[in-house]
Amino acid sequence: MTTATPPRRNWHLQRWLVLAAGFLAYAGWTQYAFRAALKEAAALGWTVRYTDPSEEIRWNWKAAFKKETWLDGVVILMIPTSEEFEQHVAIVHRLNPKTLSIINAATLRDLSALRPLIRLQGIGLVGCTRLTNVDALRNFSDLERGSLNGGIGLANVDALKNLPALRDVYLKGCTGLTKESVASLKAALPNAQITDP
Repeated sequence: MTTATPPRRNWHLQRWLVLAAGFLAYAGWTQYAFRAALKEAAALGWTVRYTDPSEEIRWNWKAAFKKETWLDGVVILMIPTSEEFEQHVAIVHRLNPKTLSIINAATLRDLSALRPLIRLQGIGLVGCTRLTNVDALRNFSDLERGSLNGGIGLANVDALKNLPALRDVYLKGCTGLTKESVASLKAALPNAQITDP
C-alpha cells in the first residue's frame, strides 16, 4: 500500500510574505510612535521640521520601498529650554533628529542623554553655562556642526578631536577653555572652521 505524498508548498514565497508583513508592521508602528512624538513636541512648543513619507511617496512612488523614506523623520528639532529637554528626553529619542538645538541650555550639565541620537549631524546649545565636557559626543561620526555658545564651564572638548565629519565648531563664550586645548582641537581637525572662545 502506497501513501500519497503531501503537495509541496512554496515555502520560499511564504517566507517573503512573512518578512514583508513584518516590515510593514514595523514601519506602521514606527510611524505611529513618530506621529505621537510630533504631537507631544508641538504641545510643548518645540519647533520641528521633518520629512513626511506620504509627501515623498506622492512625488516618487518608488520611495515607498526605501528604508530611508520611513526612518529619516525629523531633520531639525529646536527646544526652548534645557529643562524641557531633560524632562522630555524620551520624546527627543523618538523623534531622533539630525539637528538638535536647545536655546536656553543653562541647566544642562552633560550630554549623556544624547547618546542614542547617533545620526546627529548638528548640535547647537545656547547658554550652556553648567556644561563641563562633551564626552558623550565621542562616537558621533556623522556630526558636522557643533555650537556650544556660552559654555563658560566647558573645560574639555577632546571628544571632538576624533570626529571625521566635523567641519564647523562654534565655541563663543566658552571662557573655561584654554588656548592650548583650542589649539590642540585645531591641530586634530585641520579642515574644520573653529571659532575661538
